[in-house]
Amino acid sequence: MDDYNFLDYIEEGCPSCGAKAGDDCYEACQGVPVPTNMYTFIDEQLAYATHKIGRRIMNSFEQKIFTEKLEDVLSNWGDFTNLASALVNSGVLKDTEEFLEYIKKPNKYVRHYLIWSELGKPVDEDRETWTMFMEAIRNTDGEQT
Repeated sequence: MDDYNFLDYIEEGCPSCGAKAGDDCYEACQGVPVPTNMYTFIDEQLAYATHKIGRRIMNSFEQKIFTEKLEDVLSNWGDFTNLASALVNSGVLKDTEEFLEYIKKPNKYVRHYLIWSELGKPVDEDRETWTMFMEAIRNTDGEQT
């Protein structure tokens, strides 16, 4: 399949009626006589080519999605770890088990992240928005305001 170049044949017209490439054949076109078993062979070859192309596209699509996800996670890794620090410093994550839960199920902390992000991502009391973050966590108990 790799040796076949579709573009080499795209400009050729019909060999029977002479219709130009891209145009429909003339009504009187008889086509080229082909034995019946040739159609079966062509159908099999088209099915095989379609299958191979489809598999190749799906494999590259699946891999692309995974690599895009991985790239996204790695580019935001700093935010992930900084949020963990903020949650530990605020007392939301009190022990190792809660920290491991944060790593395994970060979606549990979406509300915390939204508050943290909205307040400029404070990590500890050195940031001026830290008090606001602590107050928001205490008042909402992690519920979205």
